[in-house]
Amino acid sequence: MENIECTVGKDGLNFQCNLCDSDVLHSMAEILLRGLATASVDSTTGDMFKSPSSVAVGMKSELAEYLIQRSMTLVHEAVDGGEDHSEQLIKASTMPTKFLSDLIDGFVASKRNLLSHVSGFLSSETRLNKIKDFIQKMEMENFWAPDVREATAGTILKSIDMKCIIHCPERFDTQDKLAEHRNLCRFRIVNCKNDGCLVSFSANHIEKHDSVCPFKVLPCEQLCQQHVMRCEMDRHCASVCPMKLVNCPFYQVGCESAFPQCVLDKHCSERLQIHLMYILELITRQDAFVNDMNQRLHLLEKAQSLNELSGALDNRTLTLTAKEQEAKIKKLEQDLKVQETKLKKLESEFKSGKVSMYFTFNCLENTLEWKHRCHKEMSSANVTLEKLADAARAR
Repeated sequence: MENIECTVGKDGLNFQCNLCDSDVLHSMAEILLRGLATASVDSTTGDMFKSPSSVAVGMKSELAEYLIQRSMTLVHEAVDGGEDHSEQLIKASTMPTKFLSDLIDGFVASKRNLLSHVSGFLSSETRLNKIKDFIQKMEMENFWAPDVREATAGTILKSIDMKCIIHCPERFDTQDKLAEHRNLCRFRIVNCKNDGCLVSFSANHIEKHDSVCPFKVLPCEQLCQQHVMRCEMDRHCASVCPMKLVNCPFYQVGCESAFPQCVLDKHCSERLQIHLMYILELITRQDAFVNDMNQRLHLLEKAQSLNELSGALDNRTLTLTAKEQEAKIKKLEQDLKVQETKLKKLESEFKSGKVSMYFTFNCLENTLEWKHRCHKEMSSANVTLEKLADAARAR
C-alpha cells in the first residue's frame, strides 16, 4: 500500500494517504482467497466438464466486482438515510472481516449448482478437503497474489470505513507533504525493533506487538537482575535463574526450608549444626527401625520352627497312640485265647467230675463277664484307631 493515489479534489487536496491497517488487510486477503476457492469448488460440484481451476479466473473477477459493488451500494444506501443500512455500515467499520465474510457467503451461495444443494455436499468432509487443497494450489501457483488481494481488500475497506477507524483519510495538496505525513502516519508499516524478530505491522500496533513479541528482552520475572527474551523466560526461571526457589538438600531428613538457589551455600553453612542434628535423628530412627525389624524376623523364624516342631510332635503322638491301641488290641486277643483255653479245660474237668457244678458256674460267669469287657475295650480301641487314621489323613 505504498502507492500514492492522486485524485482531483474539490478543495485542491489531490494526494490521499491511502494507508490501511496491515493486520486487517492481511486477514481480509486470506478471506478473499478462501471465498474464491469455495465458490470455485461449489460451482463445479458433479460437473464432469469443469474443475475449480477452469472457472477460477472468471470467478475471481466476478467476486472482486461483486464485493466492491455491494460495499459501495451499502454506503450509498446508508447516506440516503436507510437506518438498517446505517447500522450495517457501523458494523462493517468495526468488524470489517466479519462483514467481508458475510458478503462472500452471499456470493458463494449464488454460485452453487443444483447438485451442491441436494447431495448434502455442503456439510461433507470431502468438500472441505477440496477447498483446502485448492487454496494450497492457488498459493503455490501464486494465482491471486497477496498484494493484489490486499489492494482489493483495501478498496473495500476504504469504502465501508466511514469513521476512518482502520484507514487513513488524510489528503494533501503536494506530494512532499504526503510523504512527510506517511513518515508519521499511524498506519505506516514498521518493523519490530527487537533483535531476531522479523515481523512487520502498522505503527498503531506497536504496543500490542511489543506486549507479546517473543524476542522482547525483559527483566527477569524473579528479579534476578538479568534480562531475558520473553521466549526464554520460562526456561530461565525454571533452570538457571539465581532466584529460582529450591528446597534444602537436607529436605529429606527434616529441613523444609525453601530459598533462592543463589543463597544455597549460605543456608548450608549457617545451619550446619541443625542439619547434623537432623542426620543424627535419622540415623537413630533407622537403627531403631532395623532393630525392630530384626526382632520381628527372629520372632517369625521362631514361630516357623515352633510350627514345624508342633507338626512333628503331632505326627509322633499320632503314631505312638496308634501303636499303643494296636498293642492293647493284640493283648486283649491273646487274653481271650487264654480264657477260651481255660473254659475248655473247665468244661472237661466238669464232665469228668473233678470240679463241682457250683464252682464251674461261678468260673463261667466270671469268664463271660471278663470276655464282655474285653470285647468292649477292643471295640473302643478300634474306634480310636479309626479316628487316628482320619487325623493322619487330614494332615
